[in-house]
Amino acid sequence: MSQFFFILFASISVLANSIFHVSSAVVSTTKTTASNSTAVGCFADFFPASRAMTGASTTSASNTPSRCASYCTSLGFPYSGTEYANECYCSMTALITTSTACTMACAGDSKAICGGANAISVMYTNISRLPATNSTKRGLCWPWNNPASSFAFFSPSAIPWLYNWELWDPRAKGVYSTAEFVPMCRTQAEASQVPAYFKNCYAKRLLGFNEPDLPAANGGDYISPYNASLLWKQYIQPVKKSCGTLLGAPAVTNGIGSGWGTDWLHQFFSNCTSPACSFDFIPLHWYGTSLTNFETYIAHFHSLFPTYPLWITEWQFTDVSSTVTANLEKQALQWLDAQSYIARYSMFGPMNSANMAGIVNAAMVKDDLSGLTDIGKIYAGLL
Repeated sequence: MSQFFFILFASISVLANSIFHVSSAVVSTTKTTASNSTAVGCFADFFPASRAMTGASTTSASNTPSRCASYCTSLGFPYSGTEYANECYCSMTALITTSTACTMACAGDSKAICGGANAISVMYTNISRLPATNSTKRGLCWPWNNPASSFAFFSPSAIPWLYNWELWDPRAKGVYSTAEFVPMCRTQAEASQVPAYFKNCYAKRLLGFNEPDLPAANGGDYISPYNASLLWKQYIQPVKKSCGTLLGAPAVTNGIGSGWGTDWLHQFFSNCTSPACSFDFIPLHWYGTSLTNFETYIAHFHSLFPTYPLWITEWQFTDVSSTVTANLEKQALQWLDAQSYIARYSMFGPMNSANMAGIVNAAMVKDDLSGLTDIGKIYAGLL
């Protein structure tokens, strides 16, 4: 478990830099376009003293009102504004001070207007909001070194299960005791320990290998699909027979390409077939910056493995601010709760920023461990 945070950081770096990073050019093509957006008007900006729209921003040589709207809605912001031809800004709320200085042609379309000097051409796009359910699908991915005092910030009635990337239960006696603990066989080195842990039918569910597609060179505990299948047959599958334990397949990264993500999983399944192997659900991981890409990736994963319930056991929005994270989190939770094929999920992570493997924008617990951040309150069902 001591290797986990390095592994996670390496995994995110690989995905962000070479595999699944969402640049402004990528998020400009989303399901939301100017065709269902409404022009609101021209409004004043106040640079350099302040910015009128502070949710998110990007610049692009192909900037247009439509592309800007797509960028903003992919991050969950209904208001988008183009300024000074190539600038795009986002906001949750409408602007107030009007302007008449929106006269500059867009960098990406000379026939369209994209604001002006300290003037923003604003559009509003309706974003469908699903009702919040505070679903009991929700769980905690609990690092071994997270202080037990942080359990007090969450409720087992709202978040009724947890795991800690290990076979052993991290809870002190009586702490969060009514929640279900789900053990994990994280690495191939731990596979031989599974029979001992399940001698007395230790748990109702067991998670398989953690990111076995992540190479050691990237900080991972790589296992070839073939070797993973041998370990599964020898140590993990017998637990199903002896205890009736529900088995979760290995959880892969959202890396794209040969040997990564779903490709690794397809290879594993081809080596681990029935009746020698069986799987009750599939866990998976996702890290990125766009709500649209999150939903699209999970839906595509489901289309590849349509007969299995999914557990998203690690997911988080990276390279965005805490404000953007909170906004995306609300919508992501509602979307996850509404998908019948998603059985459980656990957002990374219920800890302070020092333990967030570099994703400081998403810490659920305050740095001094005195309580929850807004992101933590949203996840706990308090906001």
